[in-house]
Amino acid sequence: MACAQNLAGAHEQGVKVAFVYAGGRLGRDAQGPSDFFYGARELAHKPGWDVQLVEADALPADPLTGLLAGRLLRRLVPPRTSPDWFSRSRRILRELHECDAVVATSTEISFGLAWWKKLRRLPQPLVGMLCGAVNYPIGPELRRWLTAQLLSVMRPVLFADPERAELSRRFGLALEKIAVGWFGVDENFWTPPESSVERRGVLAVGNDGRRDYKTLVAAARQLPDLSFTVLTKREAPVALPSNVTWRRGDWREQAVSDVDLRSLYQSAACVVVPLLDSPQPSGQSVAMQAMMCGASVVHTETAGWWGATVLHDDEQVVLVAPEDTSALAAAVGKVAASGRYTSGARNALVSARWTSAGFADRISTLIENHAKARAEIRN
Repeated sequence: MACAQNLAGAHEQGVKVAFVYAGGRLGRDAQGPSDFFYGARELAHKPGWDVQLVEADALPADPLTGLLAGRLLRRLVPPRTSPDWFSRSRRILRELHECDAVVATSTEISFGLAWWKKLRRLPQPLVGMLCGAVNYPIGPELRRWLTAQLLSVMRPVLFADPERAELSRRFGLALEKIAVGWFGVDENFWTPPESSVERRGVLAVGNDGRRDYKTLVAAARQLPDLSFTVLTKREAPVALPSNVTWRRGDWREQAVSDVDLRSLYQSAACVVVPLLDSPQPSGQSVAMQAMMCGASVVHTETAGWWGATVLHDDEQVVLVAPEDTSALAAAVGKVAASGRYTSGARNALVSARWTSAGFADRISTLIENHAKARAEIRN
């Protein structure tokens, strides 16, 4: 049986919704930030909602399903997915049986559950969160067709706008069928320090494949008087400069606690999010958490830059071009010395409702609208 947890009891004539995760949620401290619960915690406190958390990878993949999928579908599965996720998704179908709607919180789970929905094993409306699905070449035309078929049985939701047009173009999906939820972080947890502190050093956090730590380390060499801390599970480069400290960091294993990470944000003179160019919105959580904590942020302006409508260069954030070592070093040096970008960023995020509560409201509307549309089609 898959690991599951109810956040609220059933409500009369309410909506019973299951949020499906890749793991690491059920063991989290309930007092910690709600960012990566993607609205589930907030919805559990709203009248009319019964929220269940399910972890899709709590058990190893079913060997038989995994073997068949691996042999037959290895080159055809959708982007950012593996055949193994078809197997893991099948294992949790029983847990979802009594739900009114299902929310898949990652690309691989969204496509995995969509596979079983296409095969009529999952009758409930499916809302699928996607990120990075347009990062890679699509490959065989059959793979494109299969991906389009799976997208057609879910309500795709992106964390920001930049991927929307390309997702539509690649898979023939009408733009109005692709929702943008706008990711948000927990404003009640990620807060500025209670008293004035002397901010020191440069902090970088993150594990995804878009992080450009090579350019960051090169920039650090140009700033020998500044101390850098990189918090990641990725391997440190050879011959690390003496002013760079490489620390193990991973959200799922909690190598650094949420409270300790908040303290690092609250004491950093600058938080930098170095990225390789990509249409994928990357660095949202780190940048937003840091801004909520009053830290100044330097962020690579990629094709997937997610903050254009709310965060403006040289105002709430400082933007630099991808893989430009000199520009990154100049920006980090300037921001670390001045700290003048801290005042407006938190207010901008809160005003735009790029918060956990704002995300919960947006995802609840999507769930209700998608469930209603599906019901009308059946009737």
